[in-house]
Amino acid sequence: MSRGHVPLAAVATGTALLWWILGTQAALPPDHRGRAEWSGDFLSYYLPNAERAGQRLAEGALPLWNPHQAAGAPFLATLQPGVLYPPNWLHGVLPAQAAFVVLAFLHVALAALATGALAGALGACPWGRALAGLLYATSLQVAGSVWSPPVLYTAAWAPALVLAVERCVAGGSLRSGCSLALVLALALLAGWPYSVAIVLVGSGVFALLRLVPSAWRERRLPLRPVAALAGGGLGGLLLAAPQLLPTWELLSRSCRALGSLIESQAIFVDAPHDPRVFLRSLLRSGTSDGVPGLVALGLAAVALVFGPGRSRVAALLAAGLLGLLASFPLHAPVYGWLRFLPVLGDFRFPFRYRLLTALALAVAAGVGVSRLEGRLATRSPRAARFVVPVALAVVLASAAVPGLRAGRPFARSAPAPISIAAELEAMAEGDERPWDEGRVYWARRADKVRGSDPGRVVHDMEPLTLARTARLLTFFEVGRPLTLLTLDRGRRRRSPERADAVAAPFYGYTRLPEDGRRAAVLDLFSVGTVVAEKPPTWAYRRYRRISPYGAEPVVFANPRALPRAYRVPRAIPEPRDPRAALARLTSAGFDPRRVVMLDVPPPKLTLRGARPPPAPSGTVEIELDEPERVRLRTRGPAPALVVLTDAGFPGWEAYVDGAPAPLLRANFAFRAVAVPAGEHID
Repeated sequence: MSRGHVPLAAVATGTALLWWILGTQAALPPDHRGRAEWSGDFLSYYLPNAERAGQRLAEGALPLWNPHQAAGAPFLATLQPGVLYPPNWLHGVLPAQAAFVVLAFLHVALAALATGALAGALGACPWGRALAGLLYATSLQVAGSVWSPPVLYTAAWAPALVLAVERCVAGGSLRSGCSLALVLALALLAGWPYSVAIVLVGSGVFALLRLVPSAWRERRLPLRPVAALAGGGLGGLLLAAPQLLPTWELLSRSCRALGSLIESQAIFVDAPHDPRVFLRSLLRSGTSDGVPGLVALGLAAVALVFGPGRSRVAALLAAGLLGLLASFPLHAPVYGWLRFLPVLGDFRFPFRYRLLTALALAVAAGVGVSRLEGRLATRSPRAARFVVPVALAVVLASAAVPGLRAGRPFARSAPAPISIAAELEAMAEGDERPWDEGRVYWARRADKVRGSDPGRVVHDMEPLTLARTARLLTFFEVGRPLTLLTLDRGRRRRSPERADAVAAPFYGYTRLPEDGRRAAVLDLFSVGTVVAEKPPTWAYRRYRRISPYGAEPVVFANPRALPRAYRVPRAIPEPRDPRAALARLTSAGFDPRRVVMLDVPPPKLTLRGARPPPAPSGTVEIELDEPERVRLRTRGPAPALVVLTDAGFPGWEAYVDGAPAPLLRANFAFRAVAVPAGEHID
């Protein structure tokens, strides 16, 4: 390591240690245990997914399917668990929470190193690079994102991505193109596409502002830089293709398919997206989310005024301004423009686009302090020696330490797993255990599933929930087969408990509907247990209460729930209109134990005729129940359809006695296979 890199390496290591000291705590307080809003996503989604992925990877298996949420959903394809992101393989070696702490430490250090290297490429001196790394790595967009690991990881790769673009623009070599491909692939695999997308847009602005002036002056297209950028971008997509291809397939069939959303469905947390709140915070405390301190602003101004390379700094600051304007979706048009680009539209938290702002200001501040030192060196060499150390001390005191203290401390150890079965058993009265076989519908966010817990929660959704699962649940909740509910802000203010105030079933957070006419949807999901804090009156009539009187939440057993696997003697075709199909499924004349609705006519079975369907006969047993493989043994005196109330998705294959068989879509969203009379294994 050259002497010029020592300050940056020291500050990167010191920044990560500072995060460890100021930004972590031994464990979550006992009264939080995942119910606090700021740790809910982590404890109900990121941590259990890391535990599942780590366990499967340690077993030498690739986790493809998640059976614990809804009626099942793809696991690898959901992107955010980052199964194929190499650093995440640490979860297969260490306990999940310990691995998260190590990964956060390393990514904070990476953010500082890459930012310092980018500042150096734009003309910062060694200690100026260190200052830039300190500013960005301790910003709320990096160290403050530890509770959302993929956000931290992609924010840490952002400066490396911009640096790779700068090297392609500056040299256009094969090496620079390969570096861009590798960094882009790692950023994509880390699992937060919004951050990667905004950094790519910002990098594109930066590259254009760097290339267009020189191309205009020389009257020719800079072929080498353009080739390096194009080759690096294509190479990164190809390297990340094992993750991107299944994610794209899932996206097209999910509740967030491109083109399926409308602008009113984007839900914005008010305060972070209000420019007045942003400016008040900046003026009051000298720092704000996305702006690493007033000192950084002043030093960035110096970089724009003095010294060579001002155009490069200006190009980067233009990208930062783009991120800042995009973070105010209700007050600036930039977010509306970005909605027309894939991925960037309809993001709930565009304040995270300020990572571009934080990065640009940090780098510009590092260049600015270097320019200031250089100008002073010609007049007072002795005074110049103290410029950067003093600036580092001021930044540390005014931005870095306050920034680390402003975030919620990250827990170095996770709370003990909370078992769904154990918690329900504590709520229930007597020895009844209806949740052993069926699923659980938790009419609020269920921060429960951890590790190998066998519990299956219908209403704790993935970000990329399968669209058919989403339509079934929203039909149950509001009577409309939607994929996402629309936020009615006025209605929410007038009557919060009755408003469509959530993006359901994205992560799931709602109450049971007041109208119970569509309650048969939960029967189709094999929901044996219903949990609600303030259940409507129809729930007491339809279900059997098994929790003590007066206790909340109320726990019900559902005697009408279908088994997870069962036989049906007859089939009817599914209407093309989803509303008609769901209305038929929940009509009084539809008995799912006697008739199943299929997307195609089944082989060797009679469609609905004049005579009523016979009573079901035969049995189905689940002999093997693994995430990627389910084996059923069925017996019956006549041909039938075996229905499994797990969500259907391309890639699942059916076999009857070892021979391939058509896998049919049953009752709008589930799986079925036709079997002849006798005993068979599916």
